[in-house]
Amino acid sequence: MNPSQTNAPIRPRDPRRLSRLAGEVALRQYSKSQIHAWQSEIHSEIMQTSRVIDSPNFTRVHQEDLKRMIRLYDDRFFGGRLLPVVEAEGLSFKLSSRMTRIAGKMTTQYPNGYEAPRKFEIAVSTTLLFQTFDGDHRPVEVSGRKCLNRLEAMQRVAEHELVHLVEMLIWNDGDCGQPRFQSIASRYFDHTEYQHDLITQNERAAVKFKIRVGNLVEFVHDRRRYRGIVNRITRRATVLVESPKGRPYNDGKRYEKFYIPLEKLKVVDVAK
Repeated sequence: MNPSQTNAPIRPRDPRRLSRLAGEVALRQYSKSQIHAWQSEIHSEIMQTSRVIDSPNFTRVHQEDLKRMIRLYDDRFFGGRLLPVVEAEGLSFKLSSRMTRIAGKMTTQYPNGYEAPRKFEIAVSTTLLFQTFDGDHRPVEVSGRKCLNRLEAMQRVAEHELVHLVEMLIWNDGDCGQPRFQSIASRYFDHTEYQHDLITQNERAAVKFKIRVGNLVEFVHDRRRYRGIVNRITRRATVLVESPKGRPYNDGKRYEKFYIPLEKLKVVDVAK
């Protein structure tokens, strides 16, 4: 019987449970066929059980879908032994529209000190998911695996963050650039690369709107026309407009800052 199916309480940071998990994670080796079969099963089950996901290229998703996805991974790949140990400390899930540079993030907090129970959070960027597989797009690979739709991409991101969770839970340390992380990601999920490769805000701006950081652009704001330099691109572009009322910058000039939707900008051809 899985620990998640018993009523026995689990102590936070139980050394014996963490030691058993460490031994299992260090030695477990799944075949590619088994990994791919389970990943396909999880894909199908999310499609069948979600209240909002209506297609593999969904336009709506709920944090319960992410929570359910992680639980399905625990059931298949860890025998249901991982999440009860994590939840004894604290685990939450978040879908973020504010994450515009990275597709996923696993954070660890220490609210009562380094040795006390921790709080873990897995977050996935809806901004990057939704602007990937949007019409014509380049081939998308996440963690070295080709993805055909948003749900597959979300799975690969979730797998990556799950490896971060495993490392932090057991060893209180982790880095996707290091051999231990890469070994776990490869043996458990058949990852061959260790970076997310969803379409970023900068790439979307360049491909769809032909706008890049450093471009001179024009826009209308409050019925006035302005001209400025694109300084940063997130969901909107940050445009610096030279003005005596603005803040001083390192180049000795003063600029006002405007946050403008990309579709409202027009690149100025300086050669004309």
